[in-house]
Amino acid sequence: MNAILKERIGERVGSLKISWRRASLEAGLEAGFIQDIITGRSHHPGEDALASLATALKCSPAYLLGESDDLAGGEIAHDAPLLASDTARRPDAVMALRIVDELLAGGHVEAARVAVRRALKAIATE
Repeated sequence: MNAILKERIGERVGSLKISWRRASLEAGLEAGFIQDIITGRSHHPGEDALASLATALKCSPAYLLGESDDLAGGEIAHDAPLLASDTARRPDAVMALRIVDELLAGGHVEAARVAVRRALKAIATE
């Protein structure tokens, strides 16, 4: 199974502060769907199942598969107001910071480190 898929499911579940079971059920899938992916029992989840899971995790299927670093419409709640000019200039950086903030607030330090590394790599390639 794709390591990126496992990592991104973990990031989204952590940032939304829900369990694997709850996310699976909210996606209309069997309760152990995510657990099967993470443990390697499921090697090729179908497109429809991934689309449903992405909806429940408030991101795109492309994000889950590592084809995009943009959550594509998945909103992450955040209390700090942002200026419209900030989001217009660097929406990717703003989203990355929101993700890191949510992960840290939830105690997911390693997932936050991964998100920071990914954002720094994206900035370095610009």
